[in-house]
Amino acid sequence: MNAPDRFTEQPREVPASIEAEQSVLGALLIDNDALDRIVHLRAEHFFRFDHRTIFNAIQKLVVSNRNADIITVLEALGDQAGDVGGLPYLNSLASNTPGSAGIKRWADIVVDRWKLRGVLAATDEIVELVHNRGGKTVSQVISEAQSKFEPLVVTTAKEPQFIKNFLTNVIERIDAQYNGQPTTVKALSTGLRDLDAKLGGGMRPGQLIVIAGRPAMGKTAIALGVAESAAHKGGATLFFSQEMPGEELANRSLSRASGLPLDKILDGRKFESDEDFSRLTAGTVKVAELEVLVDEQPALSLQEIRARARTAKRRYGLGLIVIDYLGLMADGEGNTRNEKVGANSRGLKALAKQMGVPVVLLAQLNRKLEERGDKRPMLSDLRDSGEIEQDADIVLFLYRDEVYHPNTRDRGIGEINIAKQRNGPTGTVAAAYIGERTLFADLMPGTRFGEQPGDEAPRKSKRGFE
Repeated sequence: MNAPDRFTEQPREVPASIEAEQSVLGALLIDNDALDRIVHLRAEHFFRFDHRTIFNAIQKLVVSNRNADIITVLEALGDQAGDVGGLPYLNSLASNTPGSAGIKRWADIVVDRWKLRGVLAATDEIVELVHNRGGKTVSQVISEAQSKFEPLVVTTAKEPQFIKNFLTNVIERIDAQYNGQPTTVKALSTGLRDLDAKLGGGMRPGQLIVIAGRPAMGKTAIALGVAESAAHKGGATLFFSQEMPGEELANRSLSRASGLPLDKILDGRKFESDEDFSRLTAGTVKVAELEVLVDEQPALSLQEIRARARTAKRRYGLGLIVIDYLGLMADGEGNTRNEKVGANSRGLKALAKQMGVPVVLLAQLNRKLEERGDKRPMLSDLRDSGEIEQDADIVLFLYRDEVYHPNTRDRGIGEINIAKQRNGPTGTVAAAYIGERTLFADLMPGTRFGEQPGDEAPRKSKRGFE
């Protein structure tokens, strides 16, 4: 005699609420205006095919400013009417629904069940992915698994408003700024006074800020300064350092905070006095207080960066993301190098909006600019993809004249050219560059730089900073 199989898996019901779906459709048939209260509901959220078909028909009629009742919906369905139960089923939907007052709640139930079905479907896909990796690494599998749940995050759309409704906040902000009072504007300082002024106060959530330059111009230096400044006020900064080890970033940060030259930080034998050790101690305390998260994993994909950013935001809160640099990311989707880099830049712009933080992206420039007499970068110099320029809200170019002309009158000055800004002016500002500490700092007000009229006579370089 065979023992009974007590472990036979019982079939599980697919998450769905047929009653809620029927109530939504019945409410719409008796009150077309109720459609305005469920703008987040889509046909795909319905479990049953006939309900999706009926919802589509009702929606098309209402959107075209036509009445959607039993007869008009039946006519709109045409040949599909028989597939959805015809007149008897439409009549039962309208007759068995008490009214439209609860349509928002019913629609939410329909969406919730759709999410649960999505979770089950994603789980099945992940199981298949685990067993058939196709050469993917474990980290790639995990990242792809996380991405399968993202479409299930449905946000309720905001109701449209007349533009006059936004004026109160605008006027209050202007008044508060004029009177020196704190405002709710979430602008993160770059740490550089003149650059903040040009950017309308600093960096804002959702912006993609590209900082580009040729090697040795100080891209990582300015990015680290921005990261440290943001970490003081805007929550933790997540710094993806794909080129430089975390310890090297720590060396630079300690040099900046202590005032000690970087060569002393790198070689303790060069410490000369007790004052050096006192400055080291003070700098160590400052760096230890910085909420800067360093991710030194190289060649991260866009999916991996998104996954790590979500984790960081959940654990620590997040005010800024810095990526050093675009060219070292794993290739995005596409056939050519330009398409792959463009896919990554578009994805990082989307990440900035999703996370609600600025994303600072470092990028290289083409070597062709070295062939020009004036080596100051232009937008056409962005390397690998013109889409970087399109995706970016702000493009900053770094230029230090002393890299090409050691005897320049602009020694110790770094030019920051705002080549693109969606909501503000373009132009160039300058900052002091202290090479021994790899540090950008504010110049003294009124300091002149670059080729300007009347510069034929020698002038004294002003490296002063506040």
